[in-house]
Amino acid sequence: MVVLDASPLIVLAKIRRLNLIHGLHREALIGKVVQREVVEQGRAISAPGLEQVERALEERWLRPVSLAAGEREWMRRALKRLRIDEGEAEALALARSRGLLLVVDDKEARAAAAAFGVSYTGTLGVLLEAMMSGFLRGDEFEDSITQVSRVMWLSPAVVAEALRRAREWKR
Repeated sequence: MVVLDASPLIVLAKIRRLNLIHGLHREALIGKVVQREVVEQGRAISAPGLEQVERALEERWLRPVSLAAGEREWMRRALKRLRIDEGEAEALALARSRGLLLVVDDKEARAAAAAFGVSYTGTLGVLLEAMMSGFLRGDEFEDSITQVSRVMWLSPAVVAEALRRAREWKR
């Protein structure tokens, strides 16, 4: 089981690879803020890929959850001290308190996760794990990176590192 922030959820849905989360981790949690950002705001703009998110919710492997009181309090404090948005703080609070892997792309949120001892990965990490686990072929992995780069900005260094790891793994 993993916790998803909005960005990886949106990006994986837009490139039609959201099912990789299910294949790799069976279940994923999202907080109510992330659900609102992705689903409700996505409906308002007819967001591409939203049907994948809605299907995952219907299939119940993508599960919206409410924060417990302690998680809400931690989130409130995090929002005051950290330079992250509400959805990232919520996802971080869930992953931290429940000991789950956090899937997040934002640099500040990843730094916060590291500072609080929360294991994390990003969209490209999910794609790399999917390739290494046999859910994507090498060419599909590279094509997926190209598709992601059309949806969000990727650091050339991050792309180079993902491709290096993939090529190293294939040897």
